[in-house]
Amino acid sequence: MKDKNGGLCSSESFSKCLKPAAYAEYEVEQGANSQASKPKEEGRAPEKTITDMDGRTVSISEPLKRVVTAGYGMAPCVMAAFGVGDLIVGTGGSLSSTAGKEYTPTFVLPVIKALPDLGRGADLNIEAAVALNPDIIILEKDCAGQGSASAAYVKLIERFSLFNNSIPFVVLNNPACFEKPSPDTVYKEITIMGELFDKQVRAREIIDLLKEEVALVADRTKDIEPDNRPSVLFMGLLAGTDYGKGKLAVSVPDYDCGTIFPEITNIKNINTGKTRELMSSEQLLTLDPDVIILLCYPGGYEVDILYNSEDYDALQKMRAVVEKNVFTTGRFEASRHMAGLEFPIEMLIEAKAVYPERFQDIKVGEQLTKHYKALYSLNDTQVKMLKEAMALDWMDKDGF
Repeated sequence: MKDKNGGLCSSESFSKCLKPAAYAEYEVEQGANSQASKPKEEGRAPEKTITDMDGRTVSISEPLKRVVTAGYGMAPCVMAAFGVGDLIVGTGGSLSSTAGKEYTPTFVLPVIKALPDLGRGADLNIEAAVALNPDIIILEKDCAGQGSASAAYVKLIERFSLFNNSIPFVVLNNPACFEKPSPDTVYKEITIMGELFDKQVRAREIIDLLKEEVALVADRTKDIEPDNRPSVLFMGLLAGTDYGKGKLAVSVPDYDCGTIFPEITNIKNINTGKTRELMSSEQLLTLDPDVIILLCYPGGYEVDILYNSEDYDALQKMRAVVEKNVFTTGRFEASRHMAGLEFPIEMLIEAKAVYPERFQDIKVGEQLTKHYKALYSLNDTQVKMLKEAMALDWMDKDGF
């Protein structure tokens, strides 16, 4: 069955998220300040406190009925996995970068496509968010590959504080906000959200699943010596795009979107710097890595594009292309899944691409199927459609 927005909703767990009453029509008034000062219902005293990832103590009135998620796709996906996605009345990030295409948040919660898009990352429209009169705003901070992002979030949180007496907000920090990124910070995000929605048991189940998936990678890569690590280029294709400024591709360093946990994957990134680098064909041919992993960039992210497109003729002499050692993480990066629930699968794709002999018994496509079913209760048809939307169906086709 499909909802009016075209998203599959036949799974039993989707029944709540499709109730139209939860998404009655509303307008975002320009007089946001008057809305922000509107008192909450009398008699709703704070019933619990939450300590967020900025160390702030936040008083929460229950029950939570109206939630705004701000940042990227983590919070909507966790709420979908909790079965409380119908509480979202506005969101940012997970909608801002979709450009009419499907992503995990919009697939598992198709009704959010009809909700107000509140802006991406630190560019959140606070007044519009407050005008929705939410019971809480969940802000996901993300600092990957954005340079001045941390400072921008500081300013955003300062502005949030102006409304804190009327609208509580909780800050979550994704792994890229830490000097040494760790999956533990993802588990902390899920734990806090479990406390928010009284879903502590489900939060523990999700964390246990993610830890098991991370261990599947870590146990097989932990003993690889530096001298035995192939060179890997994490590359975004840019031919014919404004982003490229005449360059064919971009090289992505460690601790960026798709490279957040190099200590676990033990992958030798050919970009040893701290910034993304636009690169010409000559520069790429000089690098000549052993393996190429394509990330989601405007010039395309399908392996066939690099193998066959005339736009990338000059790169088809690279050793990794000639030897068919090019792989893709699909649309994970575009929807910031580095900070979301699918990060262990992204790591597994990269690790198997670089160390195939250590993962001969692992079919990543099958692991992704198990992952989607365990988190979102998707059926086989829905899993197939989500893989296609995320450009990850190649793994089943190739037996990867």
